[in-house]
Amino acid sequence: MREEVLLLLYLLILFGANVLGSIGGFGAGLISIPFLTQLFDPKTVIMASTITCILNVWIAWENRRDIDWRELRTIGVYLCLGLPFGVAGLTYIPVPELKLFLGVFMILLGIYGLMKLKVPAVEHYRFSFPALRVILFAGGVLQGAISSGGSMVLLYTQQEIREKESFRATLALLWTIVSILTTVQYRISGALCQEAWKLALLGCPAVLLGIFLGNKISKGLSRRAFLYVIYLLILSAGILNCVSYF
Repeated sequence: MREEVLLLLYLLILFGANVLGSIGGFGAGLISIPFLTQLFDPKTVIMASTITCILNVWIAWENRRDIDWRELRTIGVYLCLGLPFGVAGLTYIPVPELKLFLGVFMILLGIYGLMKLKVPAVEHYRFSFPALRVILFAGGVLQGAISSGGSMVLLYTQQEIREKESFRATLALLWTIVSILTTVQYRISGALCQEAWKLALLGCPAVLLGIFLGNKISKGLSRRAFLYVIYLLILSAGILNCVSYF
C-alpha cells in the first residue's frame, strides 16, 4: 500500500474514532486499535494511540466543573496499580490473543449494557465492592498492554457515576492522566520508539478535529441516547476486535 494512502487511512480512522470517543469521554482507542493494527506494527500503533489519548485533556478542561474528583481518585489508584503489569506484558503477551479476549469481553459488556436499558432486573443489579476493584485493576493491565482499558472502567463508572456530563468529564481527565503515565512507563521500559512518536504527531490534527466534532454532538444527546451510544460503541469495538483476529 502506498505511503500516502496509508497515512490517509490512518487519519480517517483516528478522526472517526475520536468523534465517537469524544461523545462518551473515552473509547477512541477501543475503536481505532482493531483497524490500525491491520495497517501498522501493533505495538507501535498501540503506543502512538496512548500518546494521542493525552489530547482528551481538551474534553476534561471544557467540562472541568462536572469532574467527580472522588471517583477519579478511586479509579486512578487501581488503574495505576495495574498499568505496570500491562506495560511489562506488552513485551511478552501475544497482542492478537489479548485482543480476541478483550473483544469477547466487550461484546458481552455491550449486550449487558443494552439490556440494562431495557430490563429492570438487569438495571438494578450492582457489582460488589471487591469485584469493582478487581475490574479497575484489570482495566489498568489492559490499558498498559493494548491501550484498551476503557471497557473495564465502563463497568465501574456505569454503576458509580450517573450524570452524563460528570461521566464524560471524569473519564476524559482519567484517560489523560493514565495516558501520560503509560507513555512515561513505555519510555522507562525502553519500549517507546521513534516511529510511535511520529505516528502520534501525524495523528494529532485528526484527533483534535474528532474531539471538537464529538463535543458538539454530545451536547444534544439525552442521557438515555448517550448510554445507547456508549454501549453500541463498546459492542461494535468488541466485534471489530474479534474480526481482526481471524
